[in-house]
Amino acid sequence: MARIPVPAPISVGIFLSYKCNSTCRYCMYACSPDWSSDWVSERDLNRVLNQLAGRIKPSPHGSDRVSLNYGLHFTGGEPFLNFDLLLKAVEIADELRIPSTFVETNCYWCVNDEASRGKLTLLRNKGLRGILISVNPFYLEYIPFDRTERAIRISQQVFPGNVMVYQMEYFLQFKKLGIKKILPLDEYLRMVKLDDIQRRAELFLTGRAAYKLKDFYPKCPVSYFFDKPCQPPFLRNWHNHVDNYGNYLPGYCGGISLGDARNLDLICEEGIDADSYPVLGFLAGGDFEGLFQFAAKDFGYEEKSEGYVSKCHLCLDMRRHLVKEGFGELAPQEFYSHLE
Repeated sequence: MARIPVPAPISVGIFLSYKCNSTCRYCMYACSPDWSSDWVSERDLNRVLNQLAGRIKPSPHGSDRVSLNYGLHFTGGEPFLNFDLLLKAVEIADELRIPSTFVETNCYWCVNDEASRGKLTLLRNKGLRGILISVNPFYLEYIPFDRTERAIRISQQVFPGNVMVYQMEYFLQFKKLGIKKILPLDEYLRMVKLDDIQRRAELFLTGRAAYKLKDFYPKCPVSYFFDKPCQPPFLRNWHNHVDNYGNYLPGYCGGISLGDARNLDLICEEGIDADSYPVLGFLAGGDFEGLFQFAAKDFGYEEKSEGYVSKCHLCLDMRRHLVKEGFGELAPQEFYSHLE
């Protein structure tokens, strides 16, 4: 039996849910208001966080500081949609002394100064160390920019030195453009050069972005991607995720699980059984051509004539086809119904 080792994580994001107030074109995890309201249970939070305690590495600047690829973060979906659960998650992590904890948010909830300061202060008092505030043209279609500005301003007062703006390039651009409310993407593109969305800051063409943004990018045939490595690596010890169903998601790869994170110790000890989980076996083993042949010959996948904008796009499209054909390895399967 072929076994592929799984690196023990040093940084992890916990999905409270896939449910979100927005349906952003860019979302790697295909989150939206239409997802099932399946919030992670307190019991599962305890099981997962207890196994992460002792593994999570603090920011290089210290356990009370935050860094993007260190520590533990709470995400989704939009975690502030269930604020009481977010408070409980932070409290459990603090009791376990997990370092460098932060929350990731789109700031929809920052409707006024008093309420925003109140929520952030409660989180800090429960033990949260910092916050990551998401900013790009896709959030701007749903989140009034004055709420983003408010969130950053007050967060800098509540979490001094521990506010990450992802991505600052867009924040500065929106301020320069004088934007205050929401802005549809087509209007944004009339205000800037078309290639601005491609080059200004980091974009991963996976998840919903692979479909919703594909017209902005050149496309390549299947064979072009066979010898291209996954970027970032498919298996890694940093910035992996655990969703509200207990799936241990590799990196930014939505819709694929390395196993049940409630038994994370077992996953790290035993690795992946490549014979029982062929998709994981192909991806973890770096055999992308093998995955294509498996999807094509065994399940009738056909190459798209227009091509693919990224290796992630091709991988995701093959996996979506496998799910439609009843292939049961991939999880959560609901992910594949929210991509377009």
